[in-house]
Amino acid sequence: MIFYSLKPKMVTCMLNNIINSILGLFNLRLIKATHFNNNSNNLSYISSVETVKRAQKEGLTVCAYVEKMWNQIGETQKVIDNMEKMGAFAFSNPSICEIGAGTGRYMEKIINKCKHERYESYETATDWSEWLQKEYPIISQPTDGFSLKYTENISMDLVHAHGVFVYLKFLDNIRYFNEMIRVIKPSGIIVFDCYTEECMTINTLNKWLNSKHNFPVVLPNNYIITYFENNNFKLIGNFFNAHGQGKSKYFVFKKNQ
Repeated sequence: MIFYSLKPKMVTCMLNNIINSILGLFNLRLIKATHFNNNSNNLSYISSVETVKRAQKEGLTVCAYVEKMWNQIGETQKVIDNMEKMGAFAFSNPSICEIGAGTGRYMEKIINKCKHERYESYETATDWSEWLQKEYPIISQPTDGFSLKYTENISMDLVHAHGVFVYLKFLDNIRYFNEMIRVIKPSGIIVFDCYTEECMTINTLNKWLNSKHNFPVVLPNNYIITYFENNNFKLIGNFFNAHGQGKSKYFVFKKNQ
């Protein structure tokens, strides 16, 4: 009877807490899988089945369809081009790990560019992780939302993430940073984007405040650089990319020998 006096959202929260307390015994937990639509007022999930079906109907790759749907035509390629300029694809038969591959926008282009030896993907949405493994020559690893636990130490030439650290909690971002640091080889490259203070000008901040989004997490620019430098990395460079109500900032780090 008590549940009749509770709001549906409260009941869902209670159930999630109960489930997570049980899953915690096995070092697992439920997390929210999200995909961001730049022109939408909602942070919503898009299913692999419907997205793939619609892309095929329009004769487009999933990457091209998603870019069209989100009014981001050409934006994925811009990121890839910047990554290439900074040496992210300079490895022969690289081992690659991607965090939050989502629809495979970046995976598609990187696989076309690199003849990889191994490509591991950590995606929280099971329908997308299953589709990615069927569509591309990759390994979709089980995902807990904060670690790369199935990837060996010092085993990757390139670790990259796109639109992931813009919404994760601060400590989960740091946990992922530590995992990227753990799995990367000497001279390996780490690439990711996030929101820094530079991404939150007054005009951009007002756009966020006037939107229905409430997910942005801002990471201090100098803190990120210092954190990686203290872990034997050198900042190769930065670039910005259209994201959300404004832009996100990309960091490209190289591990010292």
